[in-house]
Amino acid sequence: MAPSIPAAVSGNVQPAGPAAYLELVVVSAIWGSAFLCNAIALVDLSPLEVATWRLSLASVGMLLILRLGGLAFPRDGRSLLLLLLLAIGALNGAVPFVLIGWGQEQVASSVTGILIATSPFVTLVIAHFSKGNERFTRYRVAGLALGFVGVLILFGADDIGVSDPLRMLAICLAAACYAWSAVLIRKLAHVPNLVIVAGTVVGASVLLLPALLILHPPWAVSAGLPALSAVLFLAIGPTGIAYVMRTRLVQRNGPVFMSAAGYLIPLFAVFWGWALLGEQPGFRTLLALVLILGGIAVSQLRSYTSRSSNDTR
Repeated sequence: MAPSIPAAVSGNVQPAGPAAYLELVVVSAIWGSAFLCNAIALVDLSPLEVATWRLSLASVGMLLILRLGGLAFPRDGRSLLLLLLLAIGALNGAVPFVLIGWGQEQVASSVTGILIATSPFVTLVIAHFSKGNERFTRYRVAGLALGFVGVLILFGADDIGVSDPLRMLAICLAAACYAWSAVLIRKLAHVPNLVIVAGTVVGASVLLLPALLILHPPWAVSAGLPALSAVLFLAIGPTGIAYVMRTRLVQRNGPVFMSAAGYLIPLFAVFWGWALLGEQPGFRTLLALVLILGGIAVSQLRSYTSRSSNDTR
């Protein structure tokens, strides 16, 4: 799944029309393809190489977008902002991208997409033990239970070559990193979305580049065109274009509308793996997908009910 990105709350949220729904599907399809591209790139490149090059190339694009948009990093509290962006970059890019890559060396791309969809469950647990009023409700407990059963079933599935629980745990840890990064992102509500995205991507690149230069120097890279093309697409598509489109959707149609991508991304991950890599998910994998997505829906049921009630007042 895509990294966590701040949800700007606009006071002038527009009702979603056909164009907005089309954009939502396109964004989800792009993000769902990230696991497919990872699988292709990992044939010739290490997880560290894929993650670093993806983030570094995306950094160049995001900084260019900031420049063209006339945006800049806030000057007040600059040191604290940079530290936060570095921490978010670690949790939202550097660490999970490497973990996902390492996991995908043995785990199918479609299974990876399903496991990453467990991130909202970690968010629920964090929210419960954090200060605030987001405590466990019967809906959230039921959703967590459904999702947990789905993950257990997925760990036991062997219909598309899943055989390494440790690698699957690494992918789950990546999903947890995304959830933890969202906690830090909330502290930057006053900073424009694109500035946070650019700072996060640049921060993640800064963290990984030294290791890349030592372990896999660019001048020693030996990769075929498919792998290099996959990395380039990862940088331009899931880490670049999709981020910008997502920001626009959130600002125009609201974060609640955009949250539907959480259901579409794993579906696209399964579809791309089946269509382009020949992965054939069996009954247990599909059952796990249904349970995890159902768990997410149930855990958010009270929130959606409350919002609907407020909207009708």
